[in-house]
Amino acid sequence: MLELLFIEDDAQAVRSVQNLIERENADIQYKLFGFEAAKEKIESLRPDIIILDILINGTSPESEPEGLNIFDFIWAKHFCPIVVYSAQPDRLDDKHQGHPFVKRIRKGRGSPQKVLKALGELSSHVETLKETESHIRQSLACAMRDVAPYVFETLTENDRRVEMVKLASRRRLAAQMDEISGDGTKLAGWEQYLCPPICEDARLGDILRQKDGTDTDPTAFRVVLTPSCDLVSSDGRIAKVRDVLVARCHSIGDGIKLTSWKGIGIPKLRERLPGTLTQGYFETVIPFPNLKNRIPTMAANLKDLELIPFDKIGTEFLRIASLDSPFRELVAWAYLQTAGRPGLPERDIKSWSEEIINAYNNNSRNNNS
Repeated sequence: MLELLFIEDDAQAVRSVQNLIERENADIQYKLFGFEAAKEKIESLRPDIIILDILINGTSPESEPEGLNIFDFIWAKHFCPIVVYSAQPDRLDDKHQGHPFVKRIRKGRGSPQKVLKALGELSSHVETLKETESHIRQSLACAMRDVAPYVFETLTENDRRVEMVKLASRRRLAAQMDEISGDGTKLAGWEQYLCPPICEDARLGDILRQKDGTDTDPTAFRVVLTPSCDLVSSDGRIAKVRDVLVARCHSIGDGIKLTSWKGIGIPKLRERLPGTLTQGYFETVIPFPNLKNRIPTMAANLKDLELIPFDKIGTEFLRIASLDSPFRELVAWAYLQTAGRPGLPERDIKSWSEEIINAYNNNSRNNNS
């Protein structure tokens, strides 16, 4: 049974949709509430799909539609498929355009049939969400089960127990989620990406793209090589570096030309690639898989480096994705193998050299006296 929630200030405006549902789909149950009760009802009922109006009757063209606030609440607090059913569905931000869980339908002639069709298309998405949520809930329950004995043996105050169970269970759940399932399923190449990035701070292995670049041009992309600990700038902290070391990217063809494989034929390439991709990089090149409409198939050249001012990340360079572990560590290891050392910020090498020489001379004099 599909649980449907209408958020609408005019019940008559959706009555034709409800009549159509009652006639043609007995597997859908629905309820209707206005904007004032929307957030409370979304949290308590946790519907499978929401049909959301954007505008309250009498809203002036200049005012912010109330439905946009409800949409943002759903997006952040109770993510589920949304059908924006409104006289002006285009008032919704374009960043949601094309999202598989969001449908926009303009009220008018023939629109009830379009809504019913959208519900049919979204029903399979609902099943995907429910199955995934069930798996995560079960995993979380197991994490709490395993963590609780240590917490209760260590702490006596209930408030601290609650906080520690929450934090320790979260870490254990993340570790459980990192484990590859035992059914032999292999990761798709794009699963190494965290897109959009989860961490607020930039990290080693982040995939950057020039703001004025396109998602099909590999040369617009960079891969961060500066250690993550030097890039922390959240919660009032200041990053330890002013410039971020990055590797420039190239098409996969140009990347191969930078190695001893230059000029290799397709048969030989097909023979060698599996072993090389298992290692994760070859010579001075790291290949990156395609993430549709985000990242092209490309290669990072670990000898083609650039320093980007830290304050340009987020303005002139956009963080498109982070790399999940252990792929982030792979980037660090490949760079170490190529450069023979970690990326370090610029230092006054001349003065430091003099310091070492003076100390060495003083040591020599003391030993000879």
